[in-house]
Amino acid sequence: MSKTNSNKCLIVDADKCSGCRICELICSMVKFGEYNPQKSHIKLIRNREMDVNVIAIDSHCDFCATCARWCPNEALTVVDAQEAVLIRRKNKIGKFPAPLVK
Repeated sequence: MSKTNSNKCLIVDADKCSGCRICELICSMVKFGEYNPQKSHIKLIRNREMDVNVIAIDSHCDFCATCARWCPNEALTVVDAQEAVLIRRKNKIGKFPAPLVK
C-alpha cells in the first residue's frame, strides 16, 4: 500500500463533479493494474436527496494526482497543505477538501 503524504490535500469542486467515476477507475488501474473501483483509494458517494456528489479518499492515498489529471471536468486538484488552508478560508459552498474515510 502507498504511504500517505501528509503535506498534500485533494480539493474537490462538487459543482464541477458529474459523477462519472473516472477518478475511481484511473486510481485502481494505476495502483492495482485493474479497473476495479472497489480497490480505488478515491470514492464517489452520490447523495441523490441533496443532488450532490461527495468525493472521499482513504488513508492509503498518496496524492499522486492521477485522478485530478484524468478528471474531465477539472473537479479535483491536489495542493499542498498550506494552500488547502487558504482555499478553506475563502471557501464557497461546494468546494472543499476531500474527507478521509477508512
